[in-house]
Amino acid sequence: MISRLASPSVCVIDDEKDDYGPILDALMTLGLGCVHVRGKNGDPLPPKPFEALRLVFTDLHLSGQVGKAAASHTANVVKKVVSPSGGPVLVIIWSKYANDPAGDPSLPPEDQPTEADLFKTELLSADARYKARLVFVQMAKPKLPDRPAIEEWIKTLQTEIENVLKTIGAFEILWIWEALARDAGIEVSETLTKLAEASAGDADPMDAKLKVMLRLLAQQQGGPDCSAATAPRHLLSVFYQIGLDVVETNSSVTKFDTHGEWLAEKLDDSIRKKHRSAKLNTVLLTSPAVPASATFMPGTVFDVLDIQAFAITTGFSADKLQRDCFEGDPDKSPAFADFKSRTKPVLLEITPSCDFHQGHRRCATLLIGLVFPAELQKKVNAKDSCKATPVFEDRYSNPQADVGFVFCGRYRFTAHLDQHPVWLGSRLRLRDILVTDIRNWHSSQASRVGYLSF
Repeated sequence: MISRLASPSVCVIDDEKDDYGPILDALMTLGLGCVHVRGKNGDPLPPKPFEALRLVFTDLHLSGQVGKAAASHTANVVKKVVSPSGGPVLVIIWSKYANDPAGDPSLPPEDQPTEADLFKTELLSADARYKARLVFVQMAKPKLPDRPAIEEWIKTLQTEIENVLKTIGAFEILWIWEALARDAGIEVSETLTKLAEASAGDADPMDAKLKVMLRLLAQQQGGPDCSAATAPRHLLSVFYQIGLDVVETNSSVTKFDTHGEWLAEKLDDSIRKKHRSAKLNTVLLTSPAVPASATFMPGTVFDVLDIQAFAITTGFSADKLQRDCFEGDPDKSPAFADFKSRTKPVLLEITPSCDFHQGHRRCATLLIGLVFPAELQKKVNAKDSCKATPVFEDRYSNPQADVGFVFCGRYRFTAHLDQHPVWLGSRLRLRDILVTDIRNWHSSQASRVGYLSF
């Protein structure tokens, strides 16, 4: 349980009380809770790096050494504290010796790296992932005789911390978003605690009251489908609904608008081309498949592992599917042979999320289509009876590749809810907004009418 609370966002790495005491006080009076790591030899370090760290203050001399030995030791401590897979992380080098030369003493000082440069070199060489995730800045740390009285020193530190943070607008936007999501979770907990507190049975402890409240929500959301296997999912669905509303409400009073000017600055085409749309679409439109949650989770895309079993079970021909999804006449176009060899059947579960979460569906509803490589996008029929998704980077397949899906409204298949056919393998999930778009299109296809008139 204790691991659920292991999410500090600010860390101070310093071994001298005269240094770390004032900065911890300055951070506290700014409303920032943080974790302190001394970093000396033999001092405790976290069992694994903190994933949620966003701001790190670090001294450079933690072991009584100087030069490369000190840089190597400090880099090793930071590596134990800061996850290379998280980020972005602002690392504030806060050292009395940051600008001192630290190279070969036989060289002139201007030809030697500084203590700060040596530390950065050591840390970035330890793990290549840090290069894209860490941003380094320096903050002045006068020696003890040069500092004002303690109260004034704490106020000075507060001002300097705030000034440093003003220089990283893009970071602040991400931090605002993280705070919104975190505050939404806190508000959901507070709301449910108040409801439980006001419930009947005043003599019951809060844990018992909360259990009753959470059971009530899970069972109301799940209805007849609520069981030991599904109840956690139903409760999470309630949390999502409340939490999303809190995020939308609170976002109107955040400081996002202070970043409006630079966010609205036009990007030229050369910059846009550096950021592949397929990679961005991966984040916007896809997520990992979660087969353990349910056999047929809405939005899941399934690969056909056995074409013969697919044809026998569904009654559909893969060849006819490919002909229907091809842009042009497959009998006349020389491109069809290549299209046929490079596209494969897939199935998409399109049941509305509300029916799934409330246990109202009686079968899995699967829309059938093709997965195609990005270079065949113009050969895909994306109108009338067919609908294509944007191209995205499929990060869940090996090897990764830019692909898209095209679905044909003429091909729909229903399957038993709890029996996963061996000829199907889950590939990924499409995000709900894209699935809703595809489902609405398919509904409009099914509602067309045709009649004879004179």
